[in-house]
Amino acid sequence: MKLYLDTNRTNLIFSGKVIPKAEYVELTNGERRRSGNQAHDTAPDGGKGAPLWTVDVFPDDDETMRAEALGVTVASWDEPQGKKWQPIKFVNLRANVYVDQRSGRAAVSLRADGIEGQAQPAQKAA
Repeated sequence: MKLYLDTNRTNLIFSGKVIPKAEYVELTNGERRRSGNQAHDTAPDGGKGAPLWTVDVFPDDDETMRAEALGVTVASWDEPQGKKWQPIKFVNLRANVYVDQRSGRAAVSLRADGIEGQAQPAQKAA
């Protein structure tokens, strides 16, 4: 289930941290392990799309007791950029709700189509 988030009501602050998202492979015994490669989005033709990145942010929320970092997955041919400790806006930010296979519990991951003001990964740049 995908839930689109209203980013006009919550400020997200860029931590300055961006890491390549790890690719996982399923082994013959059903276990999942990191392959050592960067994960990629799926291209419209079903092939390999843009590399995936995890952008760490903090919600700017005065009502919480503690700050908690959130990772937002973004597909981009170039490493996403932002100004450390400054607000960052995502394009089509959504929460993906799923069941964690290990624990059997509901889990949430955040995904966005891009970062406002940065090129979208429609096709690989020449």
